[in-house]
Amino acid sequence: MDIREKFESVIGEIERGLEKNIHRRLDIAYQYIMKGEKRPYPVLSLNRGPDPFEKEILGKERVKEETPEERVLEKLKGLIEPLKLLNPIRPQINLGRGVGSLVASFGIQLIPESGYYPKGYKNIDQLIYEGVPDVERSGLIPEMKEEIDIILSYTPNWIKIGLPDMQGPFNIACMSFGDEIFTLPFTNEKKFHKLMEITTDFFISLHKKLLEWIPKDRISIFPSDIHRIAECSVNMISEKMYKEFVLPYDKKIVDYFGEVAIHPCSGPHVFYATIRNLPNVVYTEAGYIEKTFAGYISVDDALKEIGERKIILNIGQELPEGEEEKFIKRDLERAKGNQKLIFGYTGMHWRKKDEDYIKELHLKLDDYWSKYIF
Repeated sequence: MDIREKFESVIGEIERGLEKNIHRRLDIAYQYIMKGEKRPYPVLSLNRGPDPFEKEILGKERVKEETPEERVLEKLKGLIEPLKLLNPIRPQINLGRGVGSLVASFGIQLIPESGYYPKGYKNIDQLIYEGVPDVERSGLIPEMKEEIDIILSYTPNWIKIGLPDMQGPFNIACMSFGDEIFTLPFTNEKKFHKLMEITTDFFISLHKKLLEWIPKDRISIFPSDIHRIAECSVNMISEKMYKEFVLPYDKKIVDYFGEVAIHPCSGPHVFYATIRNLPNVVYTEAGYIEKTFAGYISVDDALKEIGERKIILNIGQELPEGEEEKFIKRDLERAKGNQKLIFGYTGMHWRKKDEDYIKELHLKLDDYWSKYIF
């Protein structure tokens, strides 16, 4: 079987999976959410906690050699993998290699065994000297362009192409330069602003380039897919520091986007600082997460802050052991008055042995939605 036949075989399997599981189609649910309309299915995800042994195996698998076509084919195969736990699916292949996708352009090494997370930092003076990375040739960008061309050549138009994890200017700076980024505004403010200018300009320039390479009919228009800023590292600075030193660069990106989807990474002060100070926030996230650096923003508090604004709220929560069903149903009830909600949960106490229970719970929640919500 040649490579094109392999693609055709996998695409056929995906088509059958999508046809049989319309009630788990995340792309269809997104259409209802963007319109603020009731959707006939909850389309929620239930995941189990990480298993250290499984993580080690996956890390070893990542380092195997692949041709570019084989790499894209593996991503394609993964599109219906969530169905094993009855989780949502959508026909979209994402570019890049996780959170380090843009950081690699600054000459930072990515470690396959850790999910391609960055290792080591860049000398700040060297980065300032080098300036904005080449948006066609640096880091993983040639690989992304190669993947785009392969996807366009081997897959039909209904399979979308997802942007890489773009992160955000401050996240990129933190991963590239390390802890010094937290003190630099006070030790050398001019140098800090130069670094943020570089990461922001690179972010915007690469985004523009990717949209040149990807046809309009092949890219998702859902806000968190196309207009997202991740603020993980903002959890490690104060709201005051964010407003003074980071917010101006986020605003520059929002001016370019026109609207913005925010990943606050749980932090309450990050949630409030972004939703109150950035214009045209159309998507954000909230939910209970036990182990966080700066606490978590509750769903109740998030909804209170959002008020009457038509902002999509992605509810992502860790589940209390023994009360999982009750806990999730409480969130589903919120959808009676708010159709702009997304639901995702993780049982940190769940392991592989609990997968049958997870699937059983999925079916119960589907039934509850059809009887009492929709």
